[in-house]
Amino acid sequence: MNISIKKIIIILLPLYCFSIKAMASDTLRFATYTYSTNNRLANLQPLAEHLSKKIGRPVVAVSYPTVPRLIEAILHDSVDLAMMNTSGYLVLQRKDPAKVSTLVNLEMNAGGVTNYATCLIAAKEAGITSLDQLVADKRKLKLALVGSSSTSGNLVPRLMLNARNISSAEQSFDLYYAGTHRQVVKDVIAGKATIGGCGCAEIDSAKANNSFDEKAVVIASYNDIPLGPIVYNSKLKQNVVAAIKTELLQLSLTNTALFKNFCAGWTEFKEATRFKPVTDKDYDAFRKMFGNNGELWKLIE
Repeated sequence: MNISIKKIIIILLPLYCFSIKAMASDTLRFATYTYSTNNRLANLQPLAEHLSKKIGRPVVAVSYPTVPRLIEAILHDSVDLAMMNTSGYLVLQRKDPAKVSTLVNLEMNAGGVTNYATCLIAAKEAGITSLDQLVADKRKLKLALVGSSSTSGNLVPRLMLNARNISSAEQSFDLYYAGTHRQVVKDVIAGKATIGGCGCAEIDSAKANNSFDEKAVVIASYNDIPLGPIVYNSKLKQNVVAAIKTELLQLSLTNTALFKNFCAGWTEFKEATRFKPVTDKDYDAFRKMFGNNGELWKLIE
């Protein structure tokens, strides 16, 4: 090889490698978490591509298998933007409150169903028709919850019980995780569980498709769960954050189909009308439900 060509290659190779590295670091990772078998990439990827075109910077969609894995990736700076669930966001803020900042969450149609509510249900044969009866019952009943990282299927049922002086669901019940909201309902209907805690939207589906009313009854509900936010890594430059926020806030008007496709990935988002600004303080009222029960935080962390 010609000596002069070798010199050119030697000079250009480091520049080429630097360019490749710069291109890689220029890519923003927009992440979320998988629920059951739904990784939600079909809902997140089109939005990532839209943002990429609008801000002139590559944006890729990533789905982590669980909420804890998503939190771990955020803590290790592997994620720039994330669609969090409420429980995961609260845990993340406890672990490192400076790591991310809230960007937006979703506004629901006035008078519409939020789809983000928790129902406590009981098998009819247990003879329990209210939360008061459940609290007074001295039997160690079998309780089915969804999963440790679920907001409406674990955190909120525990908070509802905690507010009635049942600080440890494990001690008061024979507790297990069913895996999905649907399975919780199925288990109560089938008699595998006596009590269940799950998203109320799944009850509506069961009423329409199964014999829910024959086998089970709703004994309590909590209908004011704040939706989880989209967050951004605090290291992200503010001009980039501002550009992304602008696009999200106007998305329901500028690209309604894209907005609806995004919302379709989450049951609790299906009645959403637009993205809206959100701050960490918007979650303070919900945090207060924990009271002094530090053990409850440990259970969801």
